Amino acid sequence: MVVKDNTIVPPTGNNDNTKKEEEKKDMDIPEETPDEELTEEDRALKENLEMLVGRIQEPDQALWLPTLESLRVSIRSATSSMTSVPKPLKFLRPHYTLLREVYDKWPNCEAKKKFADVISVLSMTHSDEEERACLKFRLQGANGDVGDWGHEYVRHLSGEIGRQINEPDVNIEDKNNLIALSKEIVRYDMAHNTESEACDLLMEIECLDMLEQFVDSGCYERVCLYLISCVPYVPEPEDKNLLKTALNLYYKFEVYPLALRCAIQLNDMELVQQVFTNCKDPAVQKQLAFILGRQQLFLELDEDQFPDAEELMEIMSNVHLNTNFQSLARELDIMEPKVPEDIYKSHLENVRSYGPSNVDSARQNLAASFVNGFVNCAFGNDKLLAENGNKWLYKNKEHGMMSATASLGLILLWDVDGGLTQIDKYLYSSEDYIKCGALLACGIVNSGVRNECDPALALLSDYVLHQSSNMRLGSIVGLGLAYAGQCRMRL
Repeated sequence: MVVKDNTIVPPTGNNDNTKKEEEKKDMDIPEETPDEELTEEDRALKENLEMLVGRIQEPDQALWLPTLESLRVSIRSATSSMTSVPKPLKFLRPHYTLLREVYDKWPNCEAKKKFADVISVLSMTHSDEEERACLKFRLQGANGDVGDWGHEYVRHLSGEIGRQINEPDVNIEDKNNLIALSKEIVRYDMAHNTESEACDLLMEIECLDMLEQFVDSGCYERVCLYLISCVPYVPEPEDKNLLKTALNLYYKFEVYPLALRCAIQLNDMELVQQVFTNCKDPAVQKQLAFILGRQQLFLELDEDQFPDAEELMEIMSNVHLNTNFQSLARELDIMEPKVPEDIYKSHLENVRSYGPSNVDSARQNLAASFVNGFVNCAFGNDKLLAENGNKWLYKNKEHGMMSATASLGLILLWDVDGGLTQIDKYLYSSEDYIKCGALLACGIVNSGVRNECDPALALLSDYVLHQSSNMRLGSIVGLGLAYAGQCRMRL
C-alpha cells in the first residue's frame, strides 16, 4: 500500500511490470526498437532475418546451407564496421535461445559447423563469462578465417581464450586447440595494426616465444616498443621474458643498439658480448661502444676479430670523455666558469638585509662549495678554487674543508691526467680534512674512467691503513667512487 495525501491507495496490478522495468534499467539492457520507429530498410532487414530463422527450423536439410549462407552474408556485411551495434545482431538477439535449441537438434554435418559459426558470432550479444559460448561454438565451427566476422569478434575471442586457457580443468587437446586459434588471431592482429592485442594474447596464454614468427619488418618496432613498455608492469620472471623477446626481434632485424639496451637491462654480459660480436658495421660498433661506456661496461676485444679493437676499448673506457665534453662545451660557448651567485641570483630577492651583508658564514661557504662544484662540473675551471684555492678552503671548518676540497674533483671530473696533478698539492697540506678531501677528489676524478695505469688505486691504496680515521675514510670512499660498477675483484 502507498500513503498519498493521508489517503491509502491500494496497490495496482502494474507494480510487477514497474519493478521489471526498473530492473531492466539497472541492468542497462537496451530496449528493442518498436517497429514503428524502424525505417523501411531496417524493417525489411528484420523481416528477412525472421524469415531465415523460420526457415532454419524446417526439417528439410536442403534449405539449411542456403539459409546459413544468407545469415552469414547479412552478419558479415554488418560486422565489418563496428561503429554501432550491428543491426543483424540486434534483430537476431531475441532468437538466440531458439537458434541454440535448433542447433542441438541438428545431426552432425557440414551445415551444423557453419551454424556453429553463426551462433558463435551471436553469442557476443549474450555474454556469459562462465559458459564462454563465443569460444565454445567457434571451436565447434567450420574453422574459417577468424577475421571474416570483424575485429570486434576477434577481440571477444581473445578475451575468452585468455580466461579459458587458465582454467584448471583444461586438458592438453583443448589447450592445443586454443593455441592454434590464438595463432590465427595473432596473425590477423599483426596484419591489421593491432600488435598490442596480439602481444597481450600471447602473454596471457604464456606463448610469447611464438611472437617472432608473426613479426615482419613493418611492425617489429611497434611490437618491441610495446613489450618494453610493459616490462615495469609485469612481475618476475615475465619481465625478463618480455625483454628477451624484444631483444630477439631487434637482433633478427639487426637493430643492434636497441638489442644491446635490452641485453644491458637483462644484466646478461654474455648477451652483451654476443650482440657486440655479431655487429659488423664499424660505425655501429662505435655506437655500441659509447653505449657500453655510458653504462660503465667494458669488453675485452680480440684484435684479430675487431680491426679497431684498441679504439673501441678506449671508447668503452671513457678515456676521451672529458675531451669530448669540453669540445661540446666550446661549440656551445659555455666554457666561461660560473660562480654560485649566478645560481642564487640573490640580487633579485626583495628582502631588506640588516647589518653588513658581506659576513662570511661557514654554512654559506659550504653550500657555495657544493654549488660551485656542480655548476662547473667537468668544465675544468672555476672562480673559487682555481685562482686561490687555499684562501677559499680556509673559509670553511673541518668537514667543510673536506667537502670544499672534494668539490675540486667535480670540477676536474674525468680529466685523469691533468686533474690529479692539480689535486696532488693538497695531499701535502697540514690539515687532515684537506688531505681527506683531496683523496675524495682523486676518486671523483677517476669515476667512470677505466685507465690501465690505475692512478686512483696507486694514490689511494697508501692511505687505506692510515692511522687517521678521516684519511682512511677518504681513501676507501674515494676507491669506491673511482671503481664503482667495475666488478674488479683485485680491489
